[in-house]
Amino acid sequence: MEETETCRICSSSTKLKWPSSLEGELSSNSFAITDAHYGQTSAVYGCSTCGFMQCNDLSDVLSFYETLQDQAYEQGRKERYQQSRALIDYLQKFQKTGSLLDVGAGSGILVEAAAKAGYEATGIEPSRWLQEEAEKLNLSVKKGVLSDLPDEQRFEIITLIDVIEHVVDPLGLLTDIRQRLHNRGLCMVATPDCRSFFARLLGRRWWHYRVAHIGYFDPKTLTLACEKAGFEIIAQKRPGWFFTMDYLWVRVMQYLPKWIRFGPFNWMKRITLPINLRDSLLVVLRVKDS
Repeated sequence: MEETETCRICSSSTKLKWPSSLEGELSSNSFAITDAHYGQTSAVYGCSTCGFMQCNDLSDVLSFYETLQDQAYEQGRKERYQQSRALIDYLQKFQKTGSLLDVGAGSGILVEAAAKAGYEATGIEPSRWLQEEAEKLNLSVKKGVLSDLPDEQRFEIITLIDVIEHVVDPLGLLTDIRQRLHNRGLCMVATPDCRSFFARLLGRRWWHYRVAHIGYFDPKTLTLACEKAGFEIIAQKRPGWFFTMDYLWVRVMQYLPKWIRFGPFNWMKRITLPINLRDSLLVVLRVKDS
């Protein structure tokens, strides 16, 4: 097995687990939030010590996100708001008010939910198109990444929802987040669990194995990363999500032979389903005492 680069979490050696399954040239469309090309990833490497899986060959993905447009994402805004509101409701168990930053804020859906719940909420998002969509709705989302914010700016809460699996340096991102938090500040992180039942059942065909995901966490590696970044985990759960029936239908069809696939019916757009396959992780973190 080929050995290359070091683990982004524990710095041990990594070995090739799966070769690349990419087809054609990568573009910003390859990184769409609603992409359904399950199983298509660059080469995946596994850490020999902690087991973290990462895509070593994708080391500069920010430019793809900066030019990303995803109309289908906005079409599901109502359902994504329900999801964000559920996350904010859970967050309120730990802190009901305060300044909140959403990293990788998209078009500001979680920022909107947090603001309506009473937080002083803002977001940061690399996609110009998504940031402009938020701006149209008068939501406080700035264009850029965390390091683009003023060095002195601090928050009481930072959320990182389905973002950490997209970045080349997840440990560095968590460390930067800790430095951006006030003393004993909170961070909420959600990410897919590559050791979940469905991930193990489906193997590389699991829906979270796709181009945009370049780091794959499980409970052990997420805990390790959070602790190394200076956090303690104070709560964890398996979050659920909300999708329209037609959105789910299209994705289920990906697992059937092409000759029996068919598109969704119009009435499916009117039905929203809560889904919890227990294949995601959510942790609430607190900055450790110095």
